[in-house]
This record gives sequence, C-alpha cells and structure tokens, in this order.
Amino acid sequence: MTAAAEATGVRAYGQVLRLPGARTFVAAGILARFPRATLSLGIILLVSAATGSFGAAGVVVAPLVVGMAVAAPLWSSRMDRHGQARVILISLGCLVLAASALLALVLAEAPFWTWLVAAFATGAATPDLTSAVRARWTVLAPESQRTHALALETIGDQMVFISGPPVITAVAAAINPTVAVLGSLSLGVIGGVWLASQRGTQPTPTGATGRARLVLPPVGVVPVAVACIALGGVFGAFDVTLVGWAEVGGRPWLAGPAFSALALAIAVGSVITGARAWTLSPIARFIGFAVAAAVAALALPLTQGTTPVLFLAILVLGLLLSPVMISGILVASARAPEGRVTETLAYPTAAMSLGVPIGGVIAGSALDATGPATALITIAVALAAAAVIAVSGEALLRVVRR
Repeated sequence: MTAAAEATGVRAYGQVLRLPGARTFVAAGILARFPRATLSLGIILLVSAATGSFGAAGVVVAPLVVGMAVAAPLWSSRMDRHGQARVILISLGCLVLAASALLALVLAEAPFWTWLVAAFATGAATPDLTSAVRARWTVLAPESQRTHALALETIGDQMVFISGPPVITAVAAAINPTVAVLGSLSLGVIGGVWLASQRGTQPTPTGATGRARLVLPPVGVVPVAVACIALGGVFGAFDVTLVGWAEVGGRPWLAGPAFSALALAIAVGSVITGARAWTLSPIARFIGFAVAAAVAALALPLTQGTTPVLFLAILVLGLLLSPVMISGILVASARAPEGRVTETLAYPTAAMSLGVPIGGVIAGSALDATGPATALITIAVALAAAAVIAVSGEALLRVVRR
C-alpha cells in the first residue's frame, strides 16, 4: 500500500499539498476566485451608491450573474481545447475591458440600458477559474486522493467568501465602491496570471482543430448540474432572507456575521468530508446530505426570534451543505469525457451561479409578502428540490443508458 493510500484524516491534506506544484496553483486559485466571489457585491455597492436604489443594483447584477453562468462552460471548453494558460490570459483581458467599461458608464451616468449590456459583458468575460484549478487535480491527484483535493478546493472557495465580502464592503465604505471593484479585479488578475504561468500542472490540451462544436453538457453530468441550480437557489435565498431578517430585527449589521457563519461552517464541513473514508458513492452522498440539509433548514424559521439559536441552525446547515457541494463536483469529475474535464467541472458551478438570482427572487417575493419566516422556508424547499431533481435525473439516466 502506498503512502498516499495510507494517509487518513487531516494528514491526507498534507499528502495532497505535497504533490508537485499543488501549493502554488492552490494559492493562485484562491486569488483568482475573487472576481466571481465578490464582483457582484461590488457592483451592487457601486450602483446603489450612484442611484440610491438597491432595486436598480439588483437589476444590474442579474445580467452579470447570467453572463457568468452562460459563459463559464464556453471558456472552460476552450481551456480543454487550447490549454488553460492561453485562454485564461485572453479571458482576463476581456474581463478588464468589460469591467472598466461598466465602471465608466456608471460613473458617467450613461443611460441605464448601457449598464445592463456592460454588466452582461462583464459576467460573460469572467472565466470560471475554480473549474480550471479543479481540473488540475484530476491530472495531479490519484483517484484515492480526489475527495481530499476537491474538499481542499471547497475550503478555498469558502476562504474567499468569508474574507471577500467584508473586505469589499469595508473598502467601499472607507474609500468608495469604485476602488472596491478595482481591488477585486486586481486580485483576480494577479491570481489568474499566476495560475496561467504554471503550465506544468494544467491538463494537456486536446489540440482539437476545425469547426468548434456546440458546447453542451455531457449526459452523465446533467442530473447533478440541474440539481445545482436548486442548490444555488439555497444561497440566493439565504442572502436575501438573512438581510431582511436582520433589517426587520433592527440590527442590519447581523447579516454579515450570518453570512460568515455559513461560509465558516461549510469550510469546516469540507475539512471533515475530505478527511473521511466514504463507503457511499458521491451521488448517494449528494442526495442523502441534500435531504438532511433540507430537514435541518426547516429549523431556521422556528429559531429566527432567538439569534444564538438561529446561528446554531446556520452552522448545522453549513456542515451538511459541504458534502453536498463536494459530492456534486466528484460526480462531474468522474463522468467527464476525455478532453473535456475543465468544461465538465464548470457545469455545477455555472448552474449554482444561475440558481442564485432565482432563489433570491423567490425568497425576496416571500419576504415582501409575509416576512422572514416564510422566506426562510424557501431554503428548505430549494434543498428538497435539489434532492428530488438528482434522484429523478439519475433514474432517467439509467433508463437512457439501458
């Protein structure tokens, strides 16, 4: 038995990080995540400051998020064909140009429709560098270490989501939102260029020539990808509902700690998930933990009157969400066709991005109509929907394969 196979628990992370080149692309990947993690918040702060309306800010962010979701598989597909280094540099150049145009249009008080066009272009120019990093693990890490590696990536995601929003908000308040947006872009460009420079760990390009094919997800990843739309709705509903809950309670500052509590719990849950030796298949874990998280989420509306108990419920929810997220990526990784690893890994992330505004709209409508209690129920409904979609999709997939 090899040393890699013998490593268990937290020691397995040390084994993974000692693989050649792993530490540097992990560090670069953390920086490269900042635009996808914080750009929408920066734009909300920028537009709301310029217009005095959070509604207008929400309208501008919608095409930004849709652009990210639609374009992510396209950029990732080109990475598979032409190599990550080349495509990452091109996409970052497009991102800087599009985001600069959006900033200029907002600051110049150009017609509102031009903001929407520029927002979509900015989202469409934002590459999914999370999938690029995860694709490197499929090359570098043996299958026995894949869960540890992808858990490590989920921890990296949560590090950005824990630290990014408070920093962006603080910079916007202390200086101005424009500087906050430029700071997010700068970190992303630095990380992206650093990642692109590490050619030794990128997947070998397929070098496909001729007419580009229509980019469609592999059949095997469709059930999890569609379920991840509902999973993204969980986060959209959580963000909107917790802001409303904090404002109704007269303590709007509590929304920030609530977001951080969820991100921290997901990070801790990811450490635990990656350290365990699982006997259940990734798809079974995805479905099982989605159901468990849905049950746990039912406690949220019952605890909203007592802040410490609500935070405890949020922590439990985050611990249960982490294996759902990691299992979804593992399923996509295992079902990726040869030469399409980066693209396939982009679908769950893109689907979650698409689900965030959907969940936000549904929860926001419930919040306006009846208050935070009903809006919190939408989180449990979204998780139950993710489980039902995954089960139905897997059953249909088996029928198709037969």
